[in-house]
Formats: sequence, C-alpha cells, structure tokens
Amino acid sequence: MMMAMPDSAWELPLDLTAEILSRLPVRTLVRFESVCNSWRRLIQSPSFISLHLNRSANLGDGARSLLVKHRSPATDKRLISLLSGDSLEMVSPVDIPRHMYSPNLKVVGSCNGLVCLSHDCFCNFGAPIFLWNPATRESRALPKFAISPENLRLPKARFHVAHGFGYHHAIDDYKVVRIAFEYSRNMACFRAELFALSEGLWREVPALPCRVYSPGCVVLNGVLYWLAYDCGSDGLMLILSFDLRDEVFRRVYLPDLGYRPDSYFLRLTVYERSLCLMAYKDGGRAQRWDLWVMYGGAGEESWTKRSSIGPIIHRPLACGANGEILVAKSDGTLAIYEASSETFGYLPIKVSPYSPDFHFYIESLVPATR
Repeated sequence: MMMAMPDSAWELPLDLTAEILSRLPVRTLVRFESVCNSWRRLIQSPSFISLHLNRSANLGDGARSLLVKHRSPATDKRLISLLSGDSLEMVSPVDIPRHMYSPNLKVVGSCNGLVCLSHDCFCNFGAPIFLWNPATRESRALPKFAISPENLRLPKARFHVAHGFGYHHAIDDYKVVRIAFEYSRNMACFRAELFALSEGLWREVPALPCRVYSPGCVVLNGVLYWLAYDCGSDGLMLILSFDLRDEVFRRVYLPDLGYRPDSYFLRLTVYERSLCLMAYKDGGRAQRWDLWVMYGGAGEESWTKRSSIGPIIHRPLACGANGEILVAKSDGTLAIYEASSETFGYLPIKVSPYSPDFHFYIESLVPATR
C-alpha cells in the first residue's frame, strides 16, 4: 500500500499533472489516490474524470473491450469476462461482487465504464438492479422501485419487465428505465419508471401501450431503443424509443422490409453512429442479412438499406465501430466477421446462442454514486 506524501513533495503544475495522469489506466489511478492529498482530490474531481474518459474514448476501438456474460464449462456458473486486444483475443475474468451475483444475472447495459446489472427477470417483477464500475470496483444497489405489485392495476397478472440504461451528454446524467407490461386475456397494463443517478430515486413516467419484443436495449445519443409490438395498433411491430433528456416514449416505425417483420429475426445495433436494424431468417441454413440504417431526428426518421450480406450460417449480433460484425455460431462461439474480406475471426468464448448477453465496454473513473 502506498503511503501518502505531503503535497509539497509534488511541485508539477496541476494542469500538467492532470495531463500526465489522464493517460494512465484506471487501476493505476486508484492506487495513485494514496500518493498525496492533491492527487486524490484531482483524480476524484469531475473535470479529471471527464478528461480521462474523453481521452480513453478518443483512442478508438483499441480502448474498448467486449463485456460478455457466459457460463463456466467446468462449474456451470454464470461469469462475466472482458475480451480485449486488437482482435478481442485476450480474455480477463471480472470479479462480480457477491451481493450482486445471481444464477439469473443479466447485464442490462454498459455506458462510459458504468455497468447496469439485474437479476434476470423478463418475468421477475421485483428483480434488484445495480450500478457497478468494474474498474474501480465501486457499486450500489438501486433503491426501492416506485412501481410495486401492490399498486399495479392488475395485481394478480404476471407482468413482464424490460430495462434500459444510458447517458445523455446534454444533461450529464445516467438513467435506468424499467418498463412493466401485461397484455393477455383481454387485460392490458403498461407502466414505466426511471432512476436518475443525479436524483437517487425512482419515479414513474408515462408509458405507451407497447409490449417489448426482446429485453435487449440499444442506446445511442441519449436515446434508448427496444423492439416492441404496438398493442394499440393490432400488434404492429415497431421500435419503442425513450429520450433520456425529455423523458418521453415514442414510436419509431420499421422500414418496408419487403416481407412480414415477424417472419424474420430482427436485432437492433449501432452502425456508423446510427441506429441499425439487422434482419435475417434463421432456419439452420445459410441466410442473407439485411442491414437497414436510420437517419433523422425524432419524428423525421428515414431508413436506408445499406447492405445485404451473405449467405452466411452464423447469426448476426452487433456492429463494431469499424464496420465489422459480431456473430455467433450455432453452438454460441463468438466471431468477428469482416465483410470486406468475407472472413471470420473466432473469439475464445461462448455465449447462449439464442439469448447472447454482451456489451461494448470502456473503463473509466465514473462513480456509481453522486
């Protein structure tokens, strides 16, 4: 353990010290907090945390890792690992705090080094939610929900729950969104609530009559997106969005795919800093993938079909920053597909092939509390 030195022992100007320290990894900076009081104050300051995060983000893909939930082949236990390196070839296990662990662990999202976890639960209404910074090892359990089974309009119904987690630069705040819905046997109830890190509590927000199709959520430019069915329009499939700044749900309509959306598998991802819809038919044989990219702001969305890839037997999962595509084999083995060379680079890890749980991750000093 380092012993704190008197501040007079360090005579470098503060701005030069910040410039030097901002180039170091998080775990080194956590140790350096013990060097002297001025360094501790600097490293914990919001301005330095922002400087360090921006520098890491500007390094591009080399600073990014893939956070993957998977199952240990030896013990069958749920694990979280980081894949890093130029080709994501290095695997590093992540220690999950004991109070957050569950056999049904789910990674809700990852944003600026903060990870949101839940005890999965598409049908577990009271599953706890946590915010966690794996690099600093700081974590917190979120408080009691605003919506409880006792104050639901259909208290005996079996509610489904979907989550989203993201950050909005304009308000400098992280928010978790929780959607509860039940739509069966001529009964319908749709409720939503959010937790803002700056406020430290849950509060209810108006919901739309939409049933989330998949618990996975994509965040882009401070907006959360889910695939959903519009229960107020004969079950039309669409995208449900939620702007973290104005806290309003909106409907985003799918492009004309040339076929019924429910006859194909659909996934949302981010491609070239735009929302992307990946459409493919999964029948055990090689299939083509269609990549549709959305442009325009709220209410002015338009779709462009950017490419059609394949036929390929692997399932597409997400797009990387440089146009590469993350895919999964039928046994859950992950791979990176390079469309330009039509080659696969297989990764040293397996996920659940039909419900993969992975998120791009960048380490930071962002605290889980404020």
